[in-house]
Amino acid sequence: MEDLEDNKIDKYFSCEYIPNELINRINEKFEKYIVSSKYNESMESKEDVVKLKAYIKTKEDDSIDVSFHKFLPKSLAHLSDLFIMVFNNLPRKLENFLFELLAKLTDSTTKYEYKKEFYFDLFKDDIDSIFAYQIRERGKKYYEDKTISYLEKIEDRYFAIVEGTEKYLVIIKYNDEEKIMQVYCSCPCEFYCKHIYAVILAVRNNEFNRFYKIMYKNPNESLLERIMSFDYFLCTGVIEQNLEIINNYGEIELVPILDINNKCNWEVLEDSEDEKLLKQINEFLHER
Repeated sequence: MEDLEDNKIDKYFSCEYIPNELINRINEKFEKYIVSSKYNESMESKEDVVKLKAYIKTKEDDSIDVSFHKFLPKSLAHLSDLFIMVFNNLPRKLENFLFELLAKLTDSTTKYEYKKEFYFDLFKDDIDSIFAYQIRERGKKYYEDKTISYLEKIEDRYFAIVEGTEKYLVIIKYNDEEKIMQVYCSCPCEFYCKHIYAVILAVRNNEFNRFYKIMYKNPNESLLERIMSFDYFLCTGVIEQNLEIINNYGEIELVPILDINNKCNWEVLEDSEDEKLLKQINEFLHER
């Protein structure tokens, strides 16, 4: 840290802002340290050794390719929450690497539904070229039947709720400048499904319906702490004694309106014009 030019550590959060000269000096210092780790080689298998690739772009180099092999035992799968926390503080361009890492550790894509980004103009390219005929027909019917109850763009992502056999969450991540897209659906299908097709049609036809926004007010935090840790959830409404939200893992989840002390610590940040969500919450509170 002594090699950093100033005390403004924030500017060094992303590798894009670190000059190559500084990277080399840091590397030289770390080479002096001898690092060893002990593990039982009999427990290691070829499946546990994965090849990781990284593509770094700095102000001085357009592309720096890094490739290395790493021993990643499946026993690390239970640390998925830790990986998510760490990657939340890294440049967002590393998000795809996080999904790939989690899919490798868990040997499953059902929870994270990792799909590689691909070049696609969300508004001009032919979507029929990436969907099977049967999926297209079902997707059109889903769109025409108005099964998309919520659709909203937040930063570089489109969030949607599609009412199918169950409620499914669709997320379309889209870079408008580079025309790069990544899609996700919480349904069991591990391919581009009818729900994604229906949402793309809705996006192209500008048929949006905003989510409610709610925030949990931790009674043990001061007002300043709440502001500093500001985090809100997309909400679809009240179901019995719960609020239906989209959690930080990209899942639809029911959370209790009342805490263990029978207090409502949820604050409605954004409601419909007729305050429908607030009325639903108040109705529940009056009926209990």
